[in-house]
Amino acid sequence: MLQVKSLLWRFARDEGGVISVMGAMALMLALAVTMIVVDTGAVLSAKRAQQAATDAAALGAVRQLDSVQAAAEQILFVLNDFDSNAATATATPVYFVADPSRAPDQRYFALGETASDGTVVDAATVNAVRVRMRGESPTYFARLFGFGEMTEIETVAVAALTKHTSFSAGTRLASLDAGIANQVLGGLLGTTLNLSLVDYNALAGTTIDALTFLDALAIRAGLEAGSDTYGDLLGTTVTAGQLLDAAVEVLNGETAEGNPSVARVALQSALAPVQNGSVPVDGILGATPYSDRVIGSVQTIPGSTIPIGVLDLLTGTATLLGQGQAVGFGTNVNVGSLASVNGTIRVGAPMAHMAVGKVGDSVQTSQVDVQLTARIQISIPLVVTTSIDLPIFVRAASGNAAVQGIPCTPGGTLVTLSGTTDTGLARVGVGENGPSAAITLTLLFLPILNVPISGNVPIASSGPTSVNFSESEFGLPKQTASQVNVISNLGGALTIGGATGQILSGLTSAIASALTPLDQVLDAVLASVGVKLGSMDMIVHGAKCHAPVLVR
Repeated sequence: MLQVKSLLWRFARDEGGVISVMGAMALMLALAVTMIVVDTGAVLSAKRAQQAATDAAALGAVRQLDSVQAAAEQILFVLNDFDSNAATATATPVYFVADPSRAPDQRYFALGETASDGTVVDAATVNAVRVRMRGESPTYFARLFGFGEMTEIETVAVAALTKHTSFSAGTRLASLDAGIANQVLGGLLGTTLNLSLVDYNALAGTTIDALTFLDALAIRAGLEAGSDTYGDLLGTTVTAGQLLDAAVEVLNGETAEGNPSVARVALQSALAPVQNGSVPVDGILGATPYSDRVIGSVQTIPGSTIPIGVLDLLTGTATLLGQGQAVGFGTNVNVGSLASVNGTIRVGAPMAHMAVGKVGDSVQTSQVDVQLTARIQISIPLVVTTSIDLPIFVRAASGNAAVQGIPCTPGGTLVTLSGTTDTGLARVGVGENGPSAAITLTLLFLPILNVPISGNVPIASSGPTSVNFSESEFGLPKQTASQVNVISNLGGALTIGGATGQILSGLTSAIASALTPLDQVLDAVLASVGVKLGSMDMIVHGAKCHAPVLVR
């Protein structure tokens, strides 16, 4: 008995082989973890494949709203080889409302329901398809522990037919003066431009596909297709050189329309000297419907592109780089008594042209301040004035253009924009609240009188005004209001003060008559940065009426 106890005691104290026991236990744990990882990985892989197929089925079925079930089954069971005996799929036509205030699963409504936007859902108003698929994935090790041989997988996808448009506001294509445009845009860019009217017409008349351009720009910005989103791109800052390279790549491709060869050379001439300038992408372009979409995930179908204007890219870049700077310009008008005009233009926050927009999206024009000095030659009997330098301050207030609707009526209105302009100001003097003007009269080349002169007129606001665009009107500017001759109106509101005011009252009409040609000069200056006084030009570049996108 003592020997047995002694042996047991010795065995209990013997630590030999402990590592082997621990190794065996660790091996069993590793095998258990491996089994879990293998089975979990298999299920996740199967679910990813099934989700991708379900997404494709929803995108395909929404194109065939009259036979959504057949279309979904064709894509899942024929094209993607899922076993129809082991999997089931249900495709349901629904009505989708893009309402960010509602949870994603509360944005679509079944037949017979009343949607959150008031639409009664029926076969005619259905615009989306929800596909629900139930499949199975085999287990490999879980079955050894009594679990089933198959794991059920459920995937859901909702695809909707969305409507997008590309538009801009304020761009005045017909009024560009190449000489003034070169001075203004060149000054904003900080370089010297020598573009001809042919160059500007080519820039104005050439468009490129918005998504193709954004994809090309994303590569140059260092973003990765398949992981980063278009929202990430819009939130980045690129150089003017990267912007130029992306635009040139697309201009060399098949999606450019108009006169891409001339537009490419003109754009290179304008932006190459300032290629290191920093430009925030969302200051030039907007693409809110695709902000959450992964770069490269939106397919551009030939014949169904959404174009953007090349001139918009140039003016947008120029106003961003020159924001807040006072840029000088001058012109010899040689019309009547108006001898010359010079001045400065200062551009506020520029607008972002909408590359891809939906109903409710908007763009805003810049507030622009122009300080003019008009030299007027007038002679009065006995009182000789060789010239009068009259300072004139003009504030072109900002305007807003929004997508009011995209009815996509065949043969009729495809896009409706709503335009609104704010109240501006024109006054004789320096700056909005600066010194007033004065006229110095001379006799025999000697100054004898210094007479104050004043006057101001408001530039009335307009809108909101709805403007409809048919397909034949894409690319053509349409106005929200008629032409406003601000300087002519200002001339009629002039008042000469002081004791000699009544004696020289006839001088006001002479000055007003001399200022009349200044409206054309002012219009040309503002047109260079895409602004118009008292009204707004709006342009629709294109529309996509039935673009299927995943909404869940």
